[in-house]
Amino acid sequence: MRRLDLVALSVGLVVAGCTAGTPASPEERSRAVAEQLGDGWDAEVVDDPRDGSFVLARPTHAAVWTVGAPVDEVADLTRDTAWGGFWVPALRSATADSNIRAVVADAATLPDTVVSWQVNVNRDDPGLALGMEELAVDLRDRFAAQGLEVNEARVVSWRDRDVALVAFTVPAEVFGDEARYVRQWFIPASSPEAMWSFSCDAPADPELSAELCRTGLDGFRVPVPSEGSTT
Repeated sequence: MRRLDLVALSVGLVVAGCTAGTPASPEERSRAVAEQLGDGWDAEVVDDPRDGSFVLARPTHAAVWTVGAPVDEVADLTRDTAWGGFWVPALRSATADSNIRAVVADAATLPDTVVSWQVNVNRDDPGLALGMEELAVDLRDRFAAQGLEVNEARVVSWRDRDVALVAFTVPAEVFGDEARYVRQWFIPASSPEAMWSFSCDAPADPELSAELCRTGLDGFRVPVPSEGSTT
């Protein structure tokens, strides 16, 4: 099975805006997210030793992996799936300095497949020097150069700011004979400078996963210094 560049595949919906009344601490923010998402969803604080505390939402039946943690729960949940065959070895080999920082794996919402989302932080991404429109074009070219079918690359709104969205199709021959549709949102931060991203990896029909991906991103919160003091 040909493996894509992990950094390019894993680096990268519109969410309610930030206000001065948004809870400041990660714990308060996670509780607010859980209340917002409602039954069947949890939100938790990921205390990343390198990149700070961020909030990650997941369906209650999903498994979560964070960098440095065992992969066993995710591996068990995704056993004998194309997703597990592709991603579990990559997670096992991830180091403390890997770009990929967290993964949610959901093997129950859609039958016979896995939908996942992951958080990545790249401090050396060349796109940090670009404006949003330029970043979207640059990302489109990067993924197209890997032989991927880029379905869209554009600037969208996320929490009252502009970010870059790229969506592309992963061919079946790459991903264990299962074609995939990946949406990625790239979120530049300046304090410290880094490219945060949220990606949703799902079956080839994007309509099947649209609501699930949207809800996962609705519950994602980057560290407060990366969003500004009013977030």
